[in-house]
Order: sequence, then structure tokens, then C-alpha cells
Amino acid sequence: MGEDWVLAGRYRVDAPIGSGGMGEVWRGYDLQLDRMVAIKLMHRRTIQARPGSAEEAELIKAAEISRERFLREIRTTARLEHIGIPAVFDFGTDPETDRIYLVMQLLYGQTLSEMPGPHAVSWAAAVAAQMATILVDVHRVDVVHRDIKPSNIMITDGGLVRLLDFGVAVLQGAAALPRLTQVGQTVGSPPYMSREQALGNPVGAPADVYSLGCVLHEMLTGALPFIETPTRSYQDHHINTPPRSMRSIAPDIPATVDDLVLRMLAKQPGDRPTAEEVYETLLPLAQPSGHERSTVDDDGRDPRRPFVRPLAPAPRRRRRAARPADGRPVEPLSIDEAIEIRKQVRALVTDGHLQPAIDLLSDAVDRAAHNPELELEVSVDLATTLYAADEFSRAAPLLNRIVPELAKRDGEENETVLYLSYIAGVSNAEAGRPEAALAHLTAFLSHTNTTDAVYIDARYQRGLMLHAVGRTEEGIAELSGLLPLLVQQYGADSVHVRSLDRRIEQLRRHTAQ
Repeated sequence: MGEDWVLAGRYRVDAPIGSGGMGEVWRGYDLQLDRMVAIKLMHRRTIQARPGSAEEAELIKAAEISRERFLREIRTTARLEHIGIPAVFDFGTDPETDRIYLVMQLLYGQTLSEMPGPHAVSWAAAVAAQMATILVDVHRVDVVHRDIKPSNIMITDGGLVRLLDFGVAVLQGAAALPRLTQVGQTVGSPPYMSREQALGNPVGAPADVYSLGCVLHEMLTGALPFIETPTRSYQDHHINTPPRSMRSIAPDIPATVDDLVLRMLAKQPGDRPTAEEVYETLLPLAQPSGHERSTVDDDGRDPRRPFVRPLAPAPRRRRRAARPADGRPVEPLSIDEAIEIRKQVRALVTDGHLQPAIDLLSDAVDRAAHNPELELEVSVDLATTLYAADEFSRAAPLLNRIVPELAKRDGEENETVLYLSYIAGVSNAEAGRPEAALAHLTAFLSHTNTTDAVYIDARYQRGLMLHAVGRTEEGIAELSGLLPLLVQQYGADSVHVRSLDRRIEQLRRHTAQ
């Protein structure tokens, strides 16, 4: 046996557990805290562009931004304290290989892929209900897992359900290249992939609900909702084939569960229930009764065990301005305080500490309610900081409110108004609100005649949003009009041009179906 492989002078890497397209997972040992851990080593990214070209420089810069975004999302995941999420202990970069590593809690149990169905309704409902509580917490911080499938769902001792591969899923979601070069790429596993994932469109929380619906269908019937054939791929089914009632396969399945799964598998993200709704619907069915209840303790990994005392999602915590201990109302925000807070926020953002900056600004917005003009100014800072932190589902409604107010006050061609219109378009697109995104992007482009990266991205996003609202021909025209500009800037054989060509062809195939 050779020398021990030790990461960061602390983590001994022992034996491989598994591997995938994003990296490998190893069983390891924390030499300082004397405990077993799981270590995920991510593959290194490669840049495919002509050496020394402007495109290579842009892609290298984008990869660096992607790396920072990945590390920030790992920090976000580490803040979650749900029992169904493996604890994040540490992360960093191996100086010898320049590979990112993630150190997490090592779990013991069985994955659903090792426990094929069909299962009893209460058993399947218990698994899905616990999964729903995990997704509630995850979605509240704008993290989307993107790869819900049986091999990523583990039942551990005590019947607790754990959702695996957060680090890898987050990395898959973080763009390694600019949005424009991500066209046609899909993240997830084809049998469980939502329609928007199959189309390569932006995905949000409803994508995880859809995948969980596929898993629940499989647990109850022993079969996936859609079967791939030589003439019909999984992606084709997810995009075009309506889901069928499970009762046609298993008539004993309760109508409430059948209806829930049909809604979870809705083609349009907005038609699906939230994770909280999934939990509330399944909770009554996840609690064993009669003979089932008496046999639960015979199996230490029965997912129904925790429902002797239901694991309800924690109440949504809304951050509010801190109140004095004696219960007196908080002092209204003064202009001098606002200036000082904005100075602190700039320093925090410069140092990459976005969450403390968001907390400061959230308090400030609450305290500025007495002064609409001051509240608007602080809200602008909060919206731009939320956008910088990729918290799009929080940024979008705030931007939807303040952009019209600023446009009315300062004019639609004001530089700040135009920038906020652009990030409002991107935020709404990422949050799965194509109509609002289209309106903001159209407003931005109607008053912009530059050809910089923001202009290019706005036109590209507008083309995708036209497709998302059913105006695909207009979307194709928008994207086609962007091609000459990319050819001029990057060359006809650049990654940007090839990717946009693939996306346009993808949309054309979609209209032909």
C-alpha cells in the first residue's frame, strides 16, 4: 500500500464510493476531528477556444465567475439545517491538482434504487413527504437540486430520508460558461427530468417537484410514468406526452394521491403544486395504521417511523428588523444611517460577503417604510445585491415593484432604470416568470443601442422568453438576428456561434413537432 492521500493536510482519502460526470465521491477520514467523512472531488473544467483569442479570455473569466458562484452556493447549502440534508463540513481547492473538494457527512443506509417498488401507499407517501420537507427548505434559499432520482434518495437508520449529491447538483446548475454557451445542455437524469430541463430552459423549484412526482409514481406502481422506446425518447415524452392516471395500473391507489401525482407531472411549471402542498397532501397517508403500524418498528429503515410524530416543515422565517428587548418599536431609518449602511454594504459586497449585506439591507428597507423615497433607494440596493447573490426568486418581485416607480420618477432611459430593467428580466427568467421577464427585457432593449455583453445577453434572453410564452417563431427570429453580431465579435467558428446555432435548431425542431 502506498502513502496516504491527504487533502489540505487534514482529510485522508480512503476508498472510492462512486463517480459521475461531475466528479468522484470517496470515503475519507478527518484526521483532526477523528471521524469518517464523504469527500467529493470535482473534475477540472477545460476551456475550448483558440489560445490567446478574445473568446478564450472571456471564457476563462466566465469560468472564474462560475467557480465563485459554485462556492457561494455551497455556502448557502451549508446554512441549511434540515435533517434530510447531509451536513457540509468543509470545502476548498486541492493545491496540487486545482480540483475543488467538498467534505460532507458520511451516511449509512439504502437508496431507493436498491429498494425497487411497488411499495405500500403509506411507505411511498412517507418517503415523498419527507422529501417534500427537504425541498421546502432548499427552495427557500433559491437552490434547485436538479437531479431528484432514486439513487439520490437514501433511507437511513430510523427511517429518515436523506437527499444526496447536493454539491454535485449545485455545481451542475452553476454555469461554467456564459448563459449563451449553455444552450442545448440539460442537467438531470432523463427518466426523471422535467419538461423545462428537457428543453434546456431555465429551471426553478417546480422542476424538483416534477422529478419527485416521477419517483413517487415509480414507488407506487413499480414503473416510471414514461417509458423510452426506440422511437420515443424520455425527453420527447416529458415534453409532449401527457401523464396517465396511476389507477389504470394500480386501481387501489387513492384518488387523492393519483391527482397529486398528475399535478406534479404537469407540463407547465406553474401548474404544479409546491413542495409544501405535496407534504400537506401526503401527510395523512404517510402515517401507518392497523397492522402496518404494528410492524413499522421491525424495520429500522422504514420511512413511516418518523410519522409517529410528523416531521412538518418549519414555519417560514421572515427576517424582520430587530426590535429592542423592551418591545418598543424600532426607530425609523434616518438618512445618515442609510448612508452608513450603504457604505457597509459596499464593503461587504466587495469582500464577497453577500448574505450579511442582504440582511443589513432587508432591515433597512423595513425601517425605511415611513419614508417612501428612502425606502425606494434602499430597495434598489437590496434588489441589486439579491441579484448578485443569485437569489432570483427574491429579487424578481422586488424589481417588478421598484422598476416602474423609478421609471416614472427618473425616466425610462435613465441609466439606472435600464440596468434594473435588464436584471429584472434576467431575475424573472431564472425564477420561471417568462411574461414578466419578456416585458422587462423588451423595455431595456427598446432604449439600448450598444453591442456589449449585456445587450447580447438581453437579446438572447428575450429570444428564449418569446419561446417560453409560445411565440417561438418570434424567438427564432430574435436569436437569428443575433448571429451576425456574434460572428463579428467572436468569429464564425466560435463556441458562442456554434452554441447559438444549436439552440436555434433546437427551437426549430420544437416547432416542427
